Amino acid sequence: MIVTLLCPLIPAHAQEDFPLRPYYPEVTPITTDKLMAEYDITVIVDIRSRLEYEVARINKAILLPLTLENFADKLEEVRPKHSAKPMAFYCNGHSCAKSYQAAQLALSLGFENVFVYDGGIFDWITAIPKRGTLMGETPARADRIIDSQKFLQHQISYDEFLAASKEPNTVVIDIRDPFQRDSGPRIDDIRNIPLDPLLDLVTSRIWTEKKLLFFDAVGKQIRWLQYFLNAYDYFDYAFLEGGMRAIANDPTKIKPVIETDQTVITSQSMLLKLTADQRLDNADRKVISYLLANIKFNNYVVIDINDVSRDTGISSSLLTNSMKKLTTFGYATHSIMQGMLIAQVDPRLAWKGDPDSPLWNHKVKEFDAAIQQ
Repeated sequence: MIVTLLCPLIPAHAQEDFPLRPYYPEVTPITTDKLMAEYDITVIVDIRSRLEYEVARINKAILLPLTLENFADKLEEVRPKHSAKPMAFYCNGHSCAKSYQAAQLALSLGFENVFVYDGGIFDWITAIPKRGTLMGETPARADRIIDSQKFLQHQISYDEFLAASKEPNTVVIDIRDPFQRDSGPRIDDIRNIPLDPLLDLVTSRIWTEKKLLFFDAVGKQIRWLQYFLNAYDYFDYAFLEGGMRAIANDPTKIKPVIETDQTVITSQSMLLKLTADQRLDNADRKVISYLLANIKFNNYVVIDINDVSRDTGISSSLLTNSMKKLTTFGYATHSIMQGMLIAQVDPRLAWKGDPDSPLWNHKVKEFDAAIQQ
């Protein structure tokens, strides 16, 4: 009702241009002109993923993904709660709710001088290219922005995607993270390559003579991948429209992913190190043992946090505390999203797959980088 009462107070054109403002009345927007005028004194926070940040960003922005489990703690490291310096959050555009959610969270935590820059990254690099970066170039070149029409030109329906997958010289790639792959399309010879290692392959230009078909979870990651495809001269490619979500309820189009290798390879030296670590208590060791027993898709564990508490006999609060300790001491990283615990165990501690493979080596580097953050 509050939102309904406030909406008439907002001009119609403002609602059309910035459709989310009526739903976040506590959050104060900051315009492009205002942010530019206060650029030097404003703490600018990019709450998107690292990939989105690498494609396009405001030059002085601090990357702090909203999906981080310890987002609130990290935010206070960026700027104290009580400060005269403005803090502005941004994401991808007028209808991107993450920037509003981050600003509202900051306000609820007691942060002062909080704003949302809901123009988003593309308004910024179009208006002030000298203080923006696009695909590694500063000033950002507005002509390299991929508009909606160019993006839509490369999206195809499932039936078109299936037909194209059967053509010669075609590579089909699932760019979802391993923990998202509980099902897949009914298509043969799919390569499972998460986005980070995929970008290394794309930039090496090994597939420029191939037809490439990509799909993700909900049709959003592919938009950022397209910047790299264009930059490295790929022309024959297409995306599954809407990602897996578009076909998730049609059993004629999807099939469950069945793991063929159930073996978890564990390093005995790492287990001895874990056992001897005096910083951990019995609850911590019980939690990490549970994770090791439930590894799926390389070194990931995805499980309902209530199931973990039930199976281990450890309360949710103690479980969360143990996960924080295991992350602090470098044994696992984790996040909790919608009641699900998503943990990534050190590949040198346990791994489902072939150790010393290129993927294993990549995951070791990825894990070490995540621990350093």
